[in-house]
Amino acid sequence: MSRRRVWIIGLAGTALVGAGLALVLWQRSAQCAHALLRILPPQADLYGWADLASLQGNPAVRRFLADPPEVSVEEDYKRFVEVSGFRYQDDLRQLALAKMGSNWVGAARVTLDRSRIREYLASEATKKTGGTERTEEEGQAVYVFGQARPFRLALPGGDLAVFTIGEDSSLIGQALRRHSAQSADSGAAELMREEQWQRISQGNAVWLVGRMDRLLQHDGAEPQAGPFRFGGPLLRGSKALYVMVKSRLTSLEFEVENRCEDAAAAARIARTLQSLLVLLRAAPAEESNSAEVKWSALLQDIAVQQVDDSVHLQWQWDAETLRNLQ
Repeated sequence: MSRRRVWIIGLAGTALVGAGLALVLWQRSAQCAHALLRILPPQADLYGWADLASLQGNPAVRRFLADPPEVSVEEDYKRFVEVSGFRYQDDLRQLALAKMGSNWVGAARVTLDRSRIREYLASEATKKTGGTERTEEEGQAVYVFGQARPFRLALPGGDLAVFTIGEDSSLIGQALRRHSAQSADSGAAELMREEQWQRISQGNAVWLVGRMDRLLQHDGAEPQAGPFRFGGPLLRGSKALYVMVKSRLTSLEFEVENRCEDAAAAARIARTLQSLLVLLRAAPAEESNSAEVKWSALLQDIAVQQVDDSVHLQWQWDAETLRNLQ
């Protein structure tokens, strides 16, 4: 057999092995997502999933998470990290979220020292003032932090953490019941009925599925990403939003689809976004403002187009883009 043929066979075999490995990893990620989404409630305004372990396969993302921008954190959180040893950059592996009005429900796969975590939570629960409240739901200890928008946390077992954020105290018990018993009434069941499920669940390190009519009506809030603010007038006629992020070795690929009530609404939104991009790209950025310079460079790579009753946005951050964002 000639050397050239050996090389061709070798390369083909390597490609097949790589494709098989990618398929296995995608299927495993989809299974992990389904297991966590089964804990979330149905009929949510927004569902989200992030595979932090997959994202960190990108060296730039791994560096960013290892040394995130300086932010102000509460002293309670600093003490929690010191006592428990938990660091989200290393120990938070997968995360699923659901937004229910002003409340959030979440489930996560984490790596943690459960004895140290429980010791910390138990010590906080004994404080007379300002401490953590300890309650019980479905036979599980639930720790409650804060008063205005309480954060409720339960550790049912293994590497699972279940939590809620907001005033509705019933959501944590409902989530624990869905965890302990198979239920046809869950976020996973609802999303499996979505015709987009295969598309969003395979190979994406991050994805979001949102019901735009609900998101736009709650609290009068306007979705925002970086310097972009998308209000009701711009997104009028939107029905569903799909956001997907693929993490490659040297790039991040963003794909957004805004599904509209008809092609006319999609055409109007697409034209508005395209016009907005033209204006933003033409606006001079102050060289002294590094944030403006970075956003100006990023805007050059966004593509927006209408496809039937949907608006599609594609955006790729290559190795150079990721370096500039450091």
